[in-house]
Amino acid sequence: MNPFLVCLGFFWDPLSQGVQNFLQSSTGEAVSWVWNLAAGGIVTLILLDSRSEELGREMTDLICLREDLEEHIKQGELEDMGPTSQAKNWLRKVQEIESREADFRVSFQQRGASPEGSSLRSSYRLGCEAAECLKEVQRLKTEKNNLLDQLIPAPPPAVVPQPSSSLCDNVGAEKTLSEIRSLLEDNEAPVIGIYGLGGIGKTTLLKAINNEFLPRGSGRFDLVIWVTVSKEPDILKVQEQIATQLGCPLHGENRARTLLMGLSQKKFLLLLDDVWEKLDLGSISVPFSSSFFRNGSKVVFTTRSVTVCNDMDAKRKVKVPLLNRKSSWTLFCQKLGREEDQWNDRSIRSLAEAVCQKCGGLPITLITVGRAMADATTHGEWKEALMALKGIPVELGDMKEVLILLKFSFDRLKDTSAKECLLYCALFQEDHNILISELIDYWVGEGLLDRGCYPDSIDRARNRGLGVITNLKAACLLEDGFRDGILVKLHDTVREMALWITSGEGDERGNVFLVNSGEQLRHVPTPERWTEARRISLMHNEIRLLPEEPRCPNLQTLLLNNNEHHLEEIPGGFFQFMPSLRVLDLSWTGIRVLPPEIGSLVELRYLNLSWTPLESLPMEVRNLTKLRHVRLEGTWTLKSIPREAVSSLERLQSLNIYWSSYEFRAGGEGGGSDGAIDHEGRQLCLKDLDDMGQLTELDLSITGMTHEDMQAVLNSQRLSASIRLLQLQQVRLSSVDWGFMKGLRRLEIWSSTDLEELVFNTNHFSELEELALVKLPRVTISWKDGYTTAAIFKNLRRLWIIECEALEDITWIRQLPCIETLKLFGCSSIEEVIVVEEVTVDNVDYENDSFFPELKWIWLHDLPNLRSICRHPLLLPSLEDIRVGNCPELKKLPFGFSTAKNIKEIVGEKEWLEQLEWEHEDVRSKFTPYFQPM
Repeated sequence: MNPFLVCLGFFWDPLSQGVQNFLQSSTGEAVSWVWNLAAGGIVTLILLDSRSEELGREMTDLICLREDLEEHIKQGELEDMGPTSQAKNWLRKVQEIESREADFRVSFQQRGASPEGSSLRSSYRLGCEAAECLKEVQRLKTEKNNLLDQLIPAPPPAVVPQPSSSLCDNVGAEKTLSEIRSLLEDNEAPVIGIYGLGGIGKTTLLKAINNEFLPRGSGRFDLVIWVTVSKEPDILKVQEQIATQLGCPLHGENRARTLLMGLSQKKFLLLLDDVWEKLDLGSISVPFSSSFFRNGSKVVFTTRSVTVCNDMDAKRKVKVPLLNRKSSWTLFCQKLGREEDQWNDRSIRSLAEAVCQKCGGLPITLITVGRAMADATTHGEWKEALMALKGIPVELGDMKEVLILLKFSFDRLKDTSAKECLLYCALFQEDHNILISELIDYWVGEGLLDRGCYPDSIDRARNRGLGVITNLKAACLLEDGFRDGILVKLHDTVREMALWITSGEGDERGNVFLVNSGEQLRHVPTPERWTEARRISLMHNEIRLLPEEPRCPNLQTLLLNNNEHHLEEIPGGFFQFMPSLRVLDLSWTGIRVLPPEIGSLVELRYLNLSWTPLESLPMEVRNLTKLRHVRLEGTWTLKSIPREAVSSLERLQSLNIYWSSYEFRAGGEGGGSDGAIDHEGRQLCLKDLDDMGQLTELDLSITGMTHEDMQAVLNSQRLSASIRLLQLQQVRLSSVDWGFMKGLRRLEIWSSTDLEELVFNTNHFSELEELALVKLPRVTISWKDGYTTAAIFKNLRRLWIIECEALEDITWIRQLPCIETLKLFGCSSIEEVIVVEEVTVDNVDYENDSFFPELKWIWLHDLPNLRSICRHPLLLPSLEDIRVGNCPELKKLPFGFSTAKNIKEIVGEKEWLEQLEWEHEDVRSKFTPYFQPM
């Protein structure tokens, strides 16, 4: 230490208190700084420069930590995650200290510019400020390292809408609904049980109760939670459903405690659908005590049995009655497509009434039988229907009679393949939302949609599959799932009928299904029955071991998918005795190696190995000459695909190698990840695919695309026409000039720092539905030959532009007539989304406002210079959800009083929502109820 400072400190210390008092009394606050200077402030003066430098270094480190966290948050937002309160608070503090440090830096740099700035007093104050800032920066760095969870799921809405279905109808249900509403207001009824026959409308009533809270939020409850329990309840999944709607992540052993704490802080309405046996509320972490329910929380559940109501201590029980004769006739006529009094032939009406009575007042049978008879016009058809139902009593006594009635509707289906397709749906677990594309591909693999002796093209068969789904929904035997047009669902009673038909006990002994999907099984049940099975489903379980050499002479479909992290090995002899197998799904399992015996599956048409840690496709796959569809997407460890394994498959029409680590190269020397011929022989390359004459559907990921690779695709008429999904990563080109890609449905370009220009100059993107441009910091988009984006992207539905910092002008998106989803993240150069001619707010000519007629979702994040979506109100008739995060310059939304009539949520930071500017106060009032703070 400086000797002068030591001496000064020694001299001053004995006199410190007296001198300080003297200074304060004699000269007041004006010279109090002298005491501070002498009492240690000289150190502050001496160290000012070095502390300034140290503060700069520490501040740089802190900014790096902030940027890392912001990037983490940005990536989380892609998965509907958001920052924790701790993370938000830390970011706010960093912003504050950054501003404070910037002020210090300005003063420090100007300290010699004026006499006042160079004074001892000024320098002393700067030194103190440097020391305090440095201390705060170092504290924040330590605090960042101690942050635990930085992301949590974005807060869910208070009420999640539950879709109605074709099997739902509220005819005659108003009285029961009214009773349930009144019980929700009854403080003495914390647990309410709704019971009745399967198909009587219990789920319909529960959905109606749930959806009644939508217009006004959760009403008297903080939260409305919907959980589907089903026949084989999975406690962990039930807990996850509750946690998702509660907005709290579950971790390990603390799951129960986390849920208990989350629920104890809410006044909630828990709706449990389809409870088959006593469900211990304590086991799913619902606090079940009289003291807890004093806050007004309630549990409402549906079940078939009044015994379950008693077992679950339901204080109030509501029996859903069968419909009376009048309501039954009303519902039956609705499904026939006739008015109740529009019957020209009284004798036919009399027969129709008798058939209606056979339905026993049960809504599901009235609906399905009514739809089945909708095209019956003659006396004979109705008489035959009545004869078919003669064994059914007027009053339904048990579920067997209900199933017989449903089978009557099933038997009325004119198309045999439609019957098979419906039964196939029962292979999925109860209450499962079935992906339509996956279901139809199974049907295609089984050959259920083929006509004639030879298989049709996959596209043609799929179109037939869509027609089958339409017909089954029209017959009220299949219903829309959670997302209309993407998912379908089998009513649990219809599924029960399908499993009854395929149980082997009825008249279809050659059509036996063994279905144990979603039952949390660890071992294969009843392997001895595999000899008689035609279809086996063990999907969504925890199975670890398979039978060694099962005899399955009749087996056509085997679904082992979604035994993730459990099923890691297939016994060598497992496939040896399955001569008829057509559909094999091993996706989402832990299988790394396929046994060579897979080559014995000579009838196989559909093979799904997607999302597995598979390392190599065995050469024996070349023996599967009837394969039409192979899926390998998401195979992140796949290194080897021998050319012969695939090029020998002369009937292969669809090959999916999307999101895979397998590295394609252009020409004959193409080889796996190391670009060489490996121990399996020459590797599959783009040229090999070009030589496969039947291949009409190709999904590819190409990493490190070169000019040679690009030309191999664009110069091949077959490849450029057959590629449906194309993902490019780390493109090694500065410019990509797209050519003939008429069949392309999805295009993704990722992480390519060399790429500077994307050029679209043809109308050969007419089928493109999804476009994702991600982490392309230098890219720009240009158009040639006078084409408009509407001509090129006329079917584009989803557009993601993420971290494309050089992209400025995106006003071309206003010409996308079918766009449904728009996501813009991390594009620092974008200032305005679309530019349109000025229109008036109240007298806008909506006839000409054709921008975004289908747009449903807008997500805008980390756009620091975005000032406007559009300067004038847009009609946006389909918009449901807009989310804005970290767009500080965006002060206004393109909403007017008559726009965005379908909006459900406006999500953003609380401060941003509060500071939004509006044309009129009535516009603000209209949209404020839809605000949802992040």
